[in-house]
Amino acid sequence: MQVKSITPPFTVFAAGLLLTLLSSNGAIAQTANGKSETVSSDTATQSYKSQQFNILPENQLRSRMPVTSSITPGVAPANANALITNSGALPASDIATQLGTKIVAPSSFGTSRIPYTTSRVLGGTANPAQTSPYARSGKLYMAFGGNTYNTVCSASMIGRSLLLTAAHCVHEYGRGNAGWARRVLFVPAKTNASEPYRSFESSQYIIATSYFNGTDTCTVRGIVCNNDVALIALNNNSLGQQAGNLVGWFGYGWNGYSFTVPDPSFQNVFGNKLFAAITQLGYPAALDSGLRMQINTAYGAFLGNGNLRNTLLGSAMTGGSSGGPWLVNFGDNALGGTYGTASVRNVVVGVTSYGYVGGPQLQGSSWFGQNVQFPASAYGTRGAGNIGKLVYDACDNPSLTAWRLQSRGRCT
Repeated sequence: MQVKSITPPFTVFAAGLLLTLLSSNGAIAQTANGKSETVSSDTATQSYKSQQFNILPENQLRSRMPVTSSITPGVAPANANALITNSGALPASDIATQLGTKIVAPSSFGTSRIPYTTSRVLGGTANPAQTSPYARSGKLYMAFGGNTYNTVCSASMIGRSLLLTAAHCVHEYGRGNAGWARRVLFVPAKTNASEPYRSFESSQYIIATSYFNGTDTCTVRGIVCNNDVALIALNNNSLGQQAGNLVGWFGYGWNGYSFTVPDPSFQNVFGNKLFAAITQLGYPAALDSGLRMQINTAYGAFLGNGNLRNTLLGSAMTGGSSGGPWLVNFGDNALGGTYGTASVRNVVVGVTSYGYVGGPQLQGSSWFGQNVQFPASAYGTRGAGNIGKLVYDACDNPSLTAWRLQSRGRCT
């Protein structure tokens, strides 16, 4: 497993010459073979950028989390290690992290019998949710169908002004140009009414074209899918500050970074599944009324079924946690610690995408990395598969003139 370092932007084309197709559906980045992989909201939401938006009271906001009662059966890959051969990660920002008091809560599980620990982010006299690395995550408000923020998700920073969330938080699956949220509002580290870093708005998002037009690989249409991932280009706050300059940003990984299959000598105890230890952050509406950040720690297991690539974990989080980060190696290194292979800190490897109704207490995420829609092993210097392509298009792609965040000092 190779870990990449952040490097200056390069104009490298991993999938051929990139062209821009401007249409009523937004800006579509195409490869030389004519296959469009991503689409942005640039033209569709242009008219909303200068309009005034209001926000509903917290108890009237609705979740956008898709839920299903159909458990997708997983098929063990013939060679699980082959899935992580080309894994990698770009590291988080180097802003000093300050972990709060250790959170202790009992492990539990639902009818799925997948263990997890979910609890409020809280401890001591300080609120860890408002310090790094927790503060890189926050609450996301969206306006669908009007000029009022009426729905909620979660999100996290992966660049100075680059926000990561789920595609369903900014677009209604398969509805094309009509599916975009008109505007979003991000509040990092929100706790009750406290907004320590103010708020950041945007009407500029980028998602997979297959999600946009409803052709993504999904076992349940629009719910259990390959590419429920979105990036948002945030505006500055009311003081002219970039969010990432205040709170820092997480790294991100692809192709199973920090996932592994247990050594054969331990498989009689742990089995032979491809899994990782994952920390999930978010603002589920059913816990503390969605007013406080929650943390969940659990084993995340690879879920493959035909062309489907997902990750599953046990969690008590609910609607409102959609788009929140799934992190490996969350926290800070201790002095003198030895942390083994694939140990880059604070790396996002998924976002909360969907949940299950009833008692399983499971949530799922699209797998970050290569899949049938995003087959390339590298997109410029930004990594492989869906996440690599989305970040490349947001930060570096010279044909997407409305983006180019790296050249504007707004990426990493």
